[in-house]
Amino acid sequence: RRKTLIFLNLIITSFSSTLLATAMVVALPNVVIDLNVSLATGQWVTSGFALASAVIMPLSAYLINRISTKRLYLGSLILIIIGLLICAVAQNFPVMIAGRVIQAASGGILSAMAQVILLSIYSRDKHGTIMGWYGLAMGFGPVIAPTISGILMDLYSWRIMFVLSIVLMAISFICALLLFDNFLPTKIIEIV
Repeated sequence: RRKTLIFLNLIITSFSSTLLATAMVVALPNVVIDLNVSLATGQWVTSGFALASAVIMPLSAYLINRISTKRLYLGSLILIIIGLLICAVAQNFPVMIAGRVIQAASGGILSAMAQVILLSIYSRDKHGTIMGWYGLAMGFGPVIAPTISGILMDLYSWRIMFVLSIVLMAISFICALLLFDNFLPTKIIEIV
């Protein structure tokens, strides 16, 4: 049962973090108006997110090996919540970009870490099923995000996406605090 709860926590966290990747595409016209920037500059809200996520991915393996599982996971959740808060209250473009970079960096760590945790807590015969469900959640987030974002934008503001994500990540943080252990061994890695 604990494995299932950890699995659900990882799925919700990964889904929420990948949702953020494409949710802002629909909100971009309103963001550039609210933050008073050009569309070309505003595009960095999505491009900067993708770039920061791509840069952090190779570093994830190093961090997973150096920092205990629970500490790294909870720390990444705290960082993503901070990034979401920054974006939810951003009144200018540089602050918005800073929040997006923080979200992307911590989201990159979380998604890489989730895969490693799942492969370590489940037996080899369940790896295919577990990774299939995980992949479905990871793929579904970016696909459904523009639709959800569009509906919410019609009803509220573009900032609501960040507020809802804060709620999901806060729930995930509380659950992880109760459920997670140090599943993965840490070791000292020498970089040559």
